[in-house]
Amino acid sequence: MKNNKFLKTLLPLLVLLLLLVAQRYLASSEEAEKSTPSQTETPAPQPVRDAGQPAAAPHGTDILIEHEGFSLLFDVETLCPRWVAWELTAEETKGKVSREGIEFIEDEKVPKEYRVTSYDYNGGHYGRGHMCPAGDMKWSKQAMQDCHYMTNICPQTAELNKEWWEHLERACRRWARQEGSIQIVCGPVFPPNPKRFGKKHRMAVPEGFYKVVLSLRAGSEKALGFYYSNDDSPQPMEDAVRSVDEIERLTGIDFFSILPDEQEDRLEAMTDLKAWGN
Repeated sequence: MKNNKFLKTLLPLLVLLLLLVAQRYLASSEEAEKSTPSQTETPAPQPVRDAGQPAAAPHGTDILIEHEGFSLLFDVETLCPRWVAWELTAEETKGKVSREGIEFIEDEKVPKEYRVTSYDYNGGHYGRGHMCPAGDMKWSKQAMQDCHYMTNICPQTAELNKEWWEHLERACRRWARQEGSIQIVCGPVFPPNPKRFGKKHRMAVPEGFYKVVLSLRAGSEKALGFYYSNDDSPQPMEDAVRSVDEIERLTGIDFFSILPDEQEDRLEAMTDLKAWGN
């Protein structure tokens, strides 16, 4: 489906990380949106200086990881990704690779003491929630395998995982076909003192999950954010819509900082789901 594996591996960094997720603290926590769940600010990842190598990790808690088709920043304190970023193209949505027989595996790019395993999720209330979904990685057998690394997984309730979060994943594939390509970044949101879950490794349990989506189709540039609570309540997509500004205040991540200021301000303020064809 994609012949240039090297280019595909670097694309999320060159396009997404340098364009979308140059990390920094936001100017002031006083700007936090009252209608959006709050989170204590945590150190944000530094800009990537060398594609293929981890950026300097603030306070030694972050590990930048590249896999086939996506990149992520893994936090050894929560044992969850801080963010996962990838590009999804129209062509990739036509992939036919099956996930049958593929198992969740520990990620050897993380020091052994932080390697969450599939076993850690056994017998609990929370399931293995993909951040970069298997449905977006059907264009490559390697990408399909890589998205089952446990560094791409967070504790997620069954109803959210199988119902509302999946609705958004399917919508993103529809938007990729419509726009030609989209950029996606998603990850967990934690309360100040999250509860822990897991057999051996004790993962922090998110209170919710965010996702931001960007289309740079010429003449139709747009962006949108979403926030879902990590529970089994009904959460229709239209109720989950947020502006990217809101998601930035919630997470402490500046997603579109390299865009021209005027364009960044305009895109980050958008909340119109109908502009995406919904």
